[in-house]
Amino acid sequence: MNMRDSELVAGLLKKSGFKIVNTPKEAEVIIFNTCSVRQHAENRVFSEIGRFKKEKYPIDKAPLIGVIGCMAQNYKDKIFAKSPDIDFAVGPADIAKIPKIITGLLKSKGMFERRIWETDGLIRPEEVYHSSYFEDKKHAYVVISEGCSNYCSYCVVPYVRGKLQHRKQKNILKEIKEALNKGITSITLLGQNVSSYQDNGINFIKLIELVNSVKGLKEFSFLTSHPRDTTLDLFKAIASLDKLKKDLHLPVQSGSDRILKMMNRGYTRKYYLDLAEGYRKIVKGGGFTTDVIIGFPTETETDFQDTFNLLSEVKFNAAYIFKYSSRPHTLSETLEDNVSKEEKERRHRLILDLQRVISKKNEKNKN
Repeated sequence: MNMRDSELVAGLLKKSGFKIVNTPKEAEVIIFNTCSVRQHAENRVFSEIGRFKKEKYPIDKAPLIGVIGCMAQNYKDKIFAKSPDIDFAVGPADIAKIPKIITGLLKSKGMFERRIWETDGLIRPEEVYHSSYFEDKKHAYVVISEGCSNYCSYCVVPYVRGKLQHRKQKNILKEIKEALNKGITSITLLGQNVSSYQDNGINFIKLIELVNSVKGLKEFSFLTSHPRDTTLDLFKAIASLDKLKKDLHLPVQSGSDRILKMMNRGYTRKYYLDLAEGYRKIVKGGGFTTDVIIGFPTETETDFQDTFNLLSEVKFNAAYIFKYSSRPHTLSETLEDNVSKEEKERRHRLILDLQRVISKKNEKNKN
């Protein structure tokens, strides 16, 4: 999502007469597009901003520094106290305002100190998606929905990207055709939960059927599905649509029913295992990947073993395994983070080693 947002901002700026330069030393403006899903990501941004602070710029040549995306939405005007070197902060729904903000700041630069933050927007104007700027000349990301309304207890996304909002299918298809006109032939459809897509009777399965029928498109994929909204009918569509890649990313997060309930995931271990079995049967040889969170508050050794055993049973092609970190605004922030750092690292290492072995076996069997 952030990769596409960076392209949208670059496209908006290019339309306004700005140009992208090759190095920070050449830049009048440096923009950090940020993520708040994990604390580590935020720490890296503040560290990078501090690195630029140490650079010796002449007083009239120091670049403007902007923070956009989820961190801007999370901290709002308090971000300037976290890092006084930031000149502007813009949330995900307000990125259309960035060219005007930068133009104003450049005009007033050196005259007086000014900080700007724009974090009150609720929905992006549709034209933001049609700047026709794609960094990759063969592949494009196309957003089909923004935000999320699942409110998983550990997840900050609904608070920084807002509630789930779907784009009109006609606008999605228009953007795909704009990409094709630039010579792009591969597309990835993006959303926090693509499986829940709806637009006047067009659900996600119908949408991917429409995308599959677009002339000139060679292949496409999608990210990410939520197990609660994923059905066997979707698996049948994956198997039957000729341009759709035979891959599914389906985050499980935990194999423990107790932890899944605390996470507010809305499904059980058995429900997920039944989905996994259905996918393997319907999409023969299809890729299957997942996300896992280790060390959620109160996670016991038994809970961890449930997750470990689920990965052993499903045999994912790959798994993205993360150590839990508390995020602001979320329900789990009120829980004591009582799994020690050392224990999180031990469990993380064990499950990572397990997945490496599984991935190697899957790759060997495929060859």
